[in-house]
Amino acid sequence: MLEKCCLTLAVPALNIRQLFLLSLSCWRLLTLLAFLRPPPLHSGSTMVIKVFIASSSGSKAVRKILCRNNSPILLYMIKKQQQEVLDYLQANKIEFERCDIAVNYESKMFMRENVPENCRPISGNPLPPQIFNDDHYCGNFESFFDARENNAVYAFLGLTPPPGSKEAEALAKQAS
Repeated sequence: MLEKCCLTLAVPALNIRQLFLLSLSCWRLLTLLAFLRPPPLHSGSTMVIKVFIASSSGSKAVRKILCRNNSPILLYMIKKQQQEVLDYLQANKIEFERCDIAVNYESKMFMRENVPENCRPISGNPLPPQIFNDDHYCGNFESFFDARENNAVYAFLGLTPPPGSKEAEALAKQAS
């Protein structure tokens, strides 16, 4: 979350365009500050859920696919899928680390090298979002979506479901 901040400027009257540009600049600054905040500390757990995303559409793989298919839909889908995974984890208070392959070369190489062969696309490199539990590959968006639809996200992530969750109740029914 961003802390509230107040900025008072002593400027002459601004027209609408100038106000818009000023507010856009402030929004970009706040977005940058939110992106640069340190990752949350993990409370003694040894397992870290890593979600590999791409904040920039400058990925060569995305550009190649967009050029080949001539469709901006794929880029929109990737962004939407990434956000859907991140939103779900945040809403369910599942600690995770966001690994941006557009900014961090090591993250990109880790993701590319550790997605199993049987989960790779026929041609090219795997596209984000890709989900790992430490070094263990959990899956991509499609497998995450299936797990979510089946109330099995904690099992998909390799985590113990919290007591009282639908997934914990389903496991208790299976055990009895």
